[in-house]
Amino acid sequence: MLNIFKDFLLNLFFILLPVFLVPLCMDREKGGQRLRLYLPTICYAVVIVLCITLPVGAESDFIFDLRQVPLWLGGLYGGAGAATVLAFTAIAYRALFGGAGVFVTTVVSIAIAATSSLLTKRFIRMPSKQRTLLATSLSFGSGLLTIAMAEWMAAAGSPPPSVALIFLFVQPISMLVVCSFWEMMHHSIALRKRVIRAEKMEAVTHLAASISHEIRNPLTAARGFIQLIEEQPLAADKRRQYARIAIEELDRAEAIITDYLTFAKPAPETPEKLNVKLEIERVIDILRPLANMSCVNIQATLAPFSVIGEREKFRQCLLNVMKNAIEAMPNGGTLQVFVSIDSGRVLIRIADTGIVMTKEQLDRLGEPYFTTKGAKGTGLGMMVVYRIVESMNGTILIESEVHKGTTVSIYLPLAPSPSSAAISDKEKQLFAAL
Repeated sequence: MLNIFKDFLLNLFFILLPVFLVPLCMDREKGGQRLRLYLPTICYAVVIVLCITLPVGAESDFIFDLRQVPLWLGGLYGGAGAATVLAFTAIAYRALFGGAGVFVTTVVSIAIAATSSLLTKRFIRMPSKQRTLLATSLSFGSGLLTIAMAEWMAAAGSPPPSVALIFLFVQPISMLVVCSFWEMMHHSIALRKRVIRAEKMEAVTHLAASISHEIRNPLTAARGFIQLIEEQPLAADKRRQYARIAIEELDRAEAIITDYLTFAKPAPETPEKLNVKLEIERVIDILRPLANMSCVNIQATLAPFSVIGEREKFRQCLLNVMKNAIEAMPNGGTLQVFVSIDSGRVLIRIADTGIVMTKEQLDRLGEPYFTTKGAKGTGLGMMVVYRIVESMNGTILIESEVHKGTTVSIYLPLAPSPSSAAISDKEKQLFAAL
C-alpha cells in the first residue's frame, strides 16, 4: 500500500514541475511567441510519457498512473490543439506497452480531448475557484470511466482492486492540488505585473510633477521680470539688472531640462579617453569658491589614470557628487577625494564629514523625486550621477556612518593603454601601492 502511494506521489511530482516552471518561463519577455505557445504542451507531453513509464501498477494489462491530470490541464487551459497533441502522445506511447489497457487509454484520451476542447473557452472565463472545482470533477469522471472500462474488460486481465480504488480517489485529489498551484502561480504573476505597472505609473507621475514644478518656478520669475521691464519706466541700470535676472532664470530652466535629458539618454555620444586626475582638478577649481564659503577643506590624492567617457557628462557626475558632499557640511568639514586602482578598475572615492544618511535614504538615492535637501532639492543630481556611471559601464557604492560621514565610491573600467594591451606587472604593483 505504501509503495502505491509513493508511486502516485512520484507522478504528482512530475506534474507539478511544469506547473511551477512553465509560468516563470512564459513570463520572460525575451522568450519568443512560439516558445510561449508550445512550451506548456511540450512539457505536459513529457510528463505524460514519464507517468506512463513509471506507473503504479503494471502487473496486469492495465497501467494506472496520473497521465489524465496533464491531459485535462493542457486541454482545458491550452485549447483543442494542445488537447489533440497530448491525447495522441498518450495513445501512441501507451501502445508501445501493449495489453488491453491500450483500448481504454484510446477511448478515455479521446473523450478527454473532445470534452476539454468543448469546454476550454467557457473554462477560461470562469473564476479561479470554479475552474479548480470543474477540473477536479472532470478528473474524477474520467477516472470513473477508466475503472468502469477496465472492469468491463476484466476477462483480459482484471486490474488490482486496491490500485484501482486508490487511483479513483488520488487522481481528483491530485488534480485539485495541481489546479490550485496553477491558479496561485498565475495569480502571483498577474499581481506582480500589476504592481510593476503601478510603480512605473507612480514614477512617471512623480517625474512629471517634478518637471512641471522645477521648470515653472524659473519661467514664472523670468516672465515677471520681463513684465516689469515692459510695463514700468525703469532706469537703465535697473532694466539691465532685471534682464540679467530673467536670463539667469531661463538658464536655470535649461539646466533642469538638461538634467532630465541626461537621465533619459545617458549613453555617451562622443566617448573619449579622459584623464581622471585632470578632470577632478577641473571640478575642484569650479567648486573651490563654494567650499570656501562653507568652510570646507578639500584634500585630494589623485593619480593620472584614464577612463573612457564623455567629458562634459563625466564632469557633471563629479560635480554633482562633490557639490552634494559640500552641502552636507553646512558647518564646515573636510572633503577627501582619492583615486586609485581596485581590482583592475579605477576607483574614485569622495568622502565628507557631514550629515549622515539613514539606510532608507541610501536605498532611495537616485530616484528622480527623492532628495535629502528638503525644498532645496529635487533628487535630479544623484539620478544623473547613477545614469552617467551606468553609461560608462561603472558601478557606484555609497556608505554613510555616524561620526564618519558619507563616502561615495565610483568604480570605472580602466581605459586600455595605446602602447600595450595589458599593464605590466611593475605598473600593477605601483597601482596597488597607491
